[in-house]
Order: sequence, then C-alpha cells, then structure tokens
Amino acid sequence: AGIAYEIINPLGIILGYTQLLLRQEGNDSEKYQDLKTIEKHVRNCKGIVEDLLNFARTSPPKKTSIDIAETLDEVLRFVRHHSNLDNIEVVRDYDPKAPPMRLDEKKIKQVFMNLIMNAAHAIGKSGTLWLSTRYLPESEQMTIQFTDSGYGIEERNLSSIFDPFFTTKPTGEGTGLGLSVSYGIIKNHGGEITVESDVGRGSTFTVRLPYDGNRGETHHAAQHSDCR
Repeated sequence: AGIAYEIINPLGIILGYTQLLLRQEGNDSEKYQDLKTIEKHVRNCKGIVEDLLNFARTSPPKKTSIDIAETLDEVLRFVRHHSNLDNIEVVRDYDPKAPPMRLDEKKIKQVFMNLIMNAAHAIGKSGTLWLSTRYLPESEQMTIQFTDSGYGIEERNLSSIFDPFFTTKPTGEGTGLGLSVSYGIIKNHGGEITVESDVGRGSTFTVRLPYDGNRGETHHAAQHSDCR
C-alpha cells in the first residue's frame, strides 16, 4: 500500500498537467492526439495502482440499504455502455421476493462489474450470460449467480482463481487482482464467493451474502426478463 501511494500521487500530477495541456490544443492537432495517448496510459496505470490499494485495504464496509436486482442492472448498463456486449445475450432471472440488503453499494458494484466483465471476456464474440438472484428465507441468505457460456476454467486453475496476481489472461490484459479484491469484499460482508466450471461449457460464479436486518422495509419486486 505504501509503494502504491508513492506511485499514485505523481501519476495524478502527470494526469492533471496532461489535461491542462489538452485544453490548449485543438482536437485535430497531432499534439492533441499525443496528449490523449499519455492520458489514456496514465489512467490505465492509475487503475492498476488503485486495484493494489483496494487489495491492501481492509476497511469495514459502509452499509446502506440496496436492491440487488437494481444494482445488477445499473452495473450491466454501465458495462454495456463501456464494453462490447452487443453479441452477448444477457438473461436475467431475479427473485421478485428478494428483500433489500444492507451492503456497501460501491464495493458490491465493484464485485458485480468484475464478475460481469470476466464473464464477457470468457464468452468472447458471442454467447450467453445468465444473471440470477435467489433469497433463501430459511438461511436468511441471498445468492447471486453469474453463469457464462464461455470456454470454462481448467481444473488445475480452479484452486488458484482467487489468488492475488493469478490470471489466465494474456500479458497486458489483466493484473490478476480483480477476483482477489472481489473475494475480500464479499468476505468482509460475511459472505462467500465460489466458482464451478465445466471446460467447453462455461463457468458459474456464486456470491452468497447474509441478510443483514432490513426487517420491516418494503420488498422491491424485479420482473423476470430477458434482454439483448
């Protein structure tokens, strides 16, 4: 964490000065394009360092009442806007009786985004992503599943999938911190995250979260629906 802070501060200064210079350039100049390249790569570096900081932090979650279905849909809209999901069918199967949950919304969105992006990467050019939620009143537990039709995870890699810096992506396409950070966030909420995979058929990541006392609040119903 100490090293990450030493790196992120000068990166912030570089980004700030780059953006100041960009304001002085016309959009069609060669210098403008060079500065945009600098800006892009500095942002990438900052993102990696922020992942390191998130991995190092053990701060307790700041819980508020959130609707899991609405939160999943918000993350899905964001990912659709920033990534290529045009040829991926998304099938949503949300439990209409699921109660609101007391969770750290920002951190939970980070987990959902990571799992959806990983699923999209596994699927590739076309396929299906299934999102489902189930509330189990007998155990007071919410289950959220992310199932993809991708290649799957080799059995030899399953035991390492949540290890820091472990990644099956090509060099330069992943830091191997996303699932580790997600694992830590879910553990800090008193939950668990597991994976099952069948090579050639896809993978299912399951997040289980304990219900944290929203008794008396109105349940928000989410319709079962499919979307492309």
